[in-house]
Order: sequence, then C-alpha cells, then structure tokens
Amino acid sequence: MNASDDSQDKATQGDRVNARINAVMKGIRYGSVILTIHDSKIVQIERIEKSRFDDLYLENGGGI
Repeated sequence: MNASDDSQDKATQGDRVNARINAVMKGIRYGSVILTIHDSKIVQIERIEKSRFDDLYLENGGGI
C-alpha cells in the first residue's frame, strides 16, 4: 500500500463517518447527538431524541 492508497482509505472512512452522522441527525427535531472519541477517532455515536408536548397545554394553565 502506498501513501495515495492510505489517504484514499482515510477519505472513504471520513466519508462513511460523515454519512453516518448525517443519517443520525436526520429527523431529530429536539435532542442531542453525542460523539465519543478515543485516540482521535470517533468510536461511538449516540442519538438522544426528545419529544415536546407544548400543544397539550391549555391557555388556562391545564396540562397533561
């Protein structure tokens, strides 16, 4: 393997990681995406999605 092959492998790995992060972020309206990094490499992606119930509260202070 030469230096060109190595840089192409890193580029495709980076593309895969970027695609994975974008896929995880799609559809989240409220929440978090947490990346865990070990030795300068992303080893874990967590998606925490929250649901908001703003429309369930009434003007008179009622709630769920």
